[in-house]
Amino acid sequence: MNEGHPESGGHVRPKPEYMTHLLGDVLVPKTHGRIRFRGIIDSLEADVIEAQALASSLGEEWYTGRLGEALDCLRSVLAAEVKEIPLPEFTFFGLSEEELHSQSHNVRGTFGMEHPVPDYTMGPLAVRLNTLRTRIREGELLAVRVFWEDGAEENPRRREDIIRVMNRLSSALYWLFCRCISKG
Repeated sequence: MNEGHPESGGHVRPKPEYMTHLLGDVLVPKTHGRIRFRGIIDSLEADVIEAQALASSLGEEWYTGRLGEALDCLRSVLAAEVKEIPLPEFTFFGLSEEELHSQSHNVRGTFGMEHPVPDYTMGPLAVRLNTLRTRIREGELLAVRVFWEDGAEENPRRREDIIRVMNRLSSALYWLFCRCISKG
């Protein structure tokens, strides 16, 4: 029996296969922006775990641990989005968000090199970190679309906190990438 309009977040029984729960018993199409964002975060978690496995197999436990921080951050982002709660400020690798932003934009001062152009010769861990950075950037761009550009339609409460943290997480992966190749 239908109750409400399913395309606008209504309640429907039984639940059609093309719909899923947004919050509580509110159903939306699986193509809804917030559901797409949740899927991206899920994929990013898997990507981080793969990067951790690679780092560990190369004996790079420091990177395994730092990637664990990125994984914890992604899990916090997902929980905050699903529960509609604010995200806290984060530190990455002992750096505040501001310090990380500054260091990742001043590669010469931080790592003693120019902004690197990724190349396969940098090694498997650097390549994986760069790929992960680009995937996180994709997640950030989706967050901007869902929580800022489409915010009035898909979520009346804009999530600048999620956008900010996704941006800093991208910077964190760039920082790790630069550190990885600078220690060469």
